Amino acid sequence: MTLQTVKSKNLQSITISPFYCVPVTVGGAILQERNDLDRLLVQFWFTHSIRPQVMYLVGNGWEDPRDCVPSSLPELTRKGLVDLVKIP
Repeated sequence: MTLQTVKSKNLQSITISPFYCVPVTVGGAILQERNDLDRLLVQFWFTHSIRPQVMYLVGNGWEDPRDCVPSSLPELTRKGLVDLVKIP
């Protein structure tokens, strides 16, 4: 919702952190929100040249998002418009 209301021409980056993997099998509102976010992030790339970053932790019970980002953000991933950044 926040990204949909951004009017600033000075927006320079979008970072998603922490990123929790959303199962492909989710339905209803969660799936719709995930798809809306994916489309909105692609739109920001094309309108503002903003390449989103997904920050992630590995280990200590966290699922490795490199395995689930393609299914969570399919259009963004398919177009190669997302950077995965490991949190040290």
